[in-house]
Amino acid sequence: MASLLKPFTQAFAHSQVPSLALRTYLVTGGSNGIGLSVARSLYSKGATVHILSLSEEIARSAQEYIKTGDLGLGPKDGDGEQIPGGKVEWKQCDFEDLNDVATTAKELGEKLERLDGVFLLAGKGVNEFSLTKDGYDSHLTLNNLSHHLLLSHLLPVLLRTSKLPNTDVRIIQMSSELHRATFGGPNETFGGGKFASEEEFKEDIGPSNLYARTKLAVTLFNKAVLQRHLPSPSPILAFTTHPGAVATGQQSQFKPAYGELVGGVMSAVTRVFMSTPDQGSISALWSGTSPELREEGKWKNGSYFTEARENGKESAEASDQDLIDNFYINSEKIIQKVTGGQLGPWREE
Repeated sequence: MASLLKPFTQAFAHSQVPSLALRTYLVTGGSNGIGLSVARSLYSKGATVHILSLSEEIARSAQEYIKTGDLGLGPKDGDGEQIPGGKVEWKQCDFEDLNDVATTAKELGEKLERLDGVFLLAGKGVNEFSLTKDGYDSHLTLNNLSHHLLLSHLLPVLLRTSKLPNTDVRIIQMSSELHRATFGGPNETFGGGKFASEEEFKEDIGPSNLYARTKLAVTLFNKAVLQRHLPSPSPILAFTTHPGAVATGQQSQFKPAYGELVGGVMSAVTRVFMSTPDQGSISALWSGTSPELREEGKWKNGSYFTEARENGKESAEASDQDLIDNFYINSEKIIQKVTGGQLGPWREE
């Protein structure tokens, strides 16, 4: 039902993405699901799009789809006429391996001459608990620490680009309404430690809570970046978004999280009521490209949007300064420890 009604209720469409000719974007997770939809729209509007993802086979198919739209992966959803000049490039990156992310991020930071926006969309869904080879929760590593590390290398390029004429630089991250459901922590009421120790980055709090914790952390990190690394007022807009319940490959993760039988039933039942990736990408595309977000006094930088033009008014936890500081500080400690000090400079050196 949601997927049937959403095209008629959304306040923005792929066809309303403005011309992005000569602009450059980076999309993590851009070879599948919502990331693929975002990458395709950016490309169709003339942008050069850099995709980071793990599987080369999937990425090659995604690149072809982005350029032609004929691989049966989903409808075009009214992209409108393609603007000449778009390019798409792919680079392999394992977001559960912080050393691999550090190498990739450093290379991109040195290579890219301009960067008009980043869409940090790669993510692990509701899935079983596992530790990375470095001993930290794979959910927090993939959904949060990897993007923290990546942005530390790319922010200098974003800031440099923002000084060029006629630019509109943005940072978009994917949160979720499930950020309100962190019953296993970091809230102390439910057994968490407010991210005050790196030990909390290793704890198993159950499949749903593992995912919800990362989505709260996305908003905490976004606020920390605004507070610590961007001037006020900032030339760069940084938003977090909720895509809605979207049928992507993440539903296949229900099986390892809850077992073959229960997970299979959950996946089959929930997908019926979910939106398509093209519909789920609207909030990210609107917040990442719409000129109206530059209108003075209309939208606050750092906002969380549940839909285009719909302020989500995130939870009190998401604005808790102790949580913001604790999560940022301990994320940096973990990244420095795991990578041997390969965190980026944040600002131009």
